[in-house]
Amino acid sequence: MTMLYPIVLETEDDGAVSAYVPGLPVYAAADTHAKAERAIRVVLEAYLQEHPSTKPEARVRVARRSDVGAGRVEIVGVAALVGARRTAAKAKAARANGRLGGRPRKVAGALAAPKKA
Repeated sequence: MTMLYPIVLETEDDGAVSAYVPGLPVYAAADTHAKAERAIRVVLEAYLQEHPSTKPEARVRVARRSDVGAGRVEIVGVAALVGARRTAAKAKAARANGRLGGRPRKVAGALAAPKKA
């Protein structure tokens, strides 16, 4: 099973970059974002080797505020950070299949090449 661990990178006033994993006691700091990412990866790997059954207790959500209208703040999932959306074809297949997700159903013989005589 794959576990996902959110990592937060913050640039301090003096230019240093701090990195931490919410919900775990894992911290690192460096001069640049790239160095901080490498450092937090090393620290997280070492921590997880010592504590293999540890799971983060943090629940990560994202606050989204639109400039349109009243500028209301909404709390959304992490996928909003990368703009995850369903394609039109996948949404159509999901409606046809009566599910919230899924690929188009394969129809037996529909994609088979015609036989030569």
